[in-house]
Amino acid sequence: MSGPASNERRERVIKKAADKAALEMTWTLERLRGRPDRKPAYDYFLKLAADGLSPAKAAERTGRPVVNLMCLQAPLELIHAAGFQPFKVFSGSPAEGGLAAQGFPALMCPMLRSVLGAVQVNRFPGSAAWVLPTTCDWLVKFPEMLKLAGTEIEAPLHWLELPHLKDGPEGRERWLDEVYRLKFFLEKLAGGRKIDRRQLRASIAVYDEAWRALGALAEKRRRGQLAAPWFFLLTGAFFLDRPEHWSEAVRRVLPQLEPGPEAPRVFLAGSPIFLPNFKLLWLMEEAGLAVAADDLCSGERLLPGGVNYSDASEFGLVSALAQRYHQGCLCPTFIDNDRRVNNILGPARQGDFKAVVFQVLKGCHPFDLESLTIEGPIRDQGLKYLRLETDYSPEDSQNLLTRLEAYRRTLGEDHESQHRP
Repeated sequence: MSGPASNERRERVIKKAADKAALEMTWTLERLRGRPDRKPAYDYFLKLAADGLSPAKAAERTGRPVVNLMCLQAPLELIHAAGFQPFKVFSGSPAEGGLAAQGFPALMCPMLRSVLGAVQVNRFPGSAAWVLPTTCDWLVKFPEMLKLAGTEIEAPLHWLELPHLKDGPEGRERWLDEVYRLKFFLEKLAGGRKIDRRQLRASIAVYDEAWRALGALAEKRRRGQLAAPWFFLLTGAFFLDRPEHWSEAVRRVLPQLEPGPEAPRVFLAGSPIFLPNFKLLWLMEEAGLAVAADDLCSGERLLPGGVNYSDASEFGLVSALAQRYHQGCLCPTFIDNDRRVNNILGPARQGDFKAVVFQVLKGCHPFDLESLTIEGPIRDQGLKYLRLETDYSPEDSQNLLTRLEAYRRTLGEDHESQHRP
């Protein structure tokens, strides 16, 4: 059936999903507001999330046109220096994912399914452009899936082709070419205005400060002074305002943080966690586990690290950015990805944690395979390992909680001996 009646029905379905998604966000934020460890400085981040995960809101708040990003391989500093606001497109909404339930594979990445629904809910009007990296097959097919869902990308689209070998010279050269292609695309998007070298240095400084703020936040969490739901609220708000405003707000949080209750400390790895779907974070707390660190691109890996350069020419700055983003990325789509295991084992040797929880979102094939390949090296180092496969729905919550509680019991003896006087 097509025509006005069909269109009206579709609009009703979209409106219903939008209302449900708003309730999901409200429920998550109200749960956060009701926590005994809530601090006044969190209110800035709560308000950002309550206003909606919208590029249009971000453009209004920052005074800059938005460039939508899928994944974080594109250097944010380059986009910022061109006069745009980088916006990481994400959604943790089961309701929005339900809009894309029909006509797609049953075992599909829940985050991408949810983003397909989010675009249908019309959260993306006025976007200046989209930048899509070729990190996984789902993303490569993203524009086609949008068309199947009844909508499409209207703004200019730029593909960022990701070399899947990092350490060889060929991969580095190809990636530098891709970053330059992105630079030319952004300059054309800006009406032919060239990216000024001084502005690029200024943007590097802005994001370097944000990275330092993120590092200080992660350090507080390692010390047991910041619970995981708050940490992921703060990182989830990063793209909703100017980066310098976010950094200032984080600095206001840091002095207010205090030690929380003692609990076995674990490393959280695997698929990213996005607002409002904090299901695993709530369940881990309920099971008595504390997240000491993570390697999620929605968490500690939000920014790849500081950008060091000795050559302040345009080429030197762009090359330093390209190298930092390529080498700092731990995405499982890379072939030579030993750094991912080392990123876990390094803090473990310092005594930050003795266990790893690896979340796999059903349909997220790169992380699914990664969860199997890193298990052996992690167990060989004496760390306990738990793999959890889940999606955005709440139906498996009790089963996950049961497994987490059993896992917690295996950690209990080690934790008690570690903290025994």
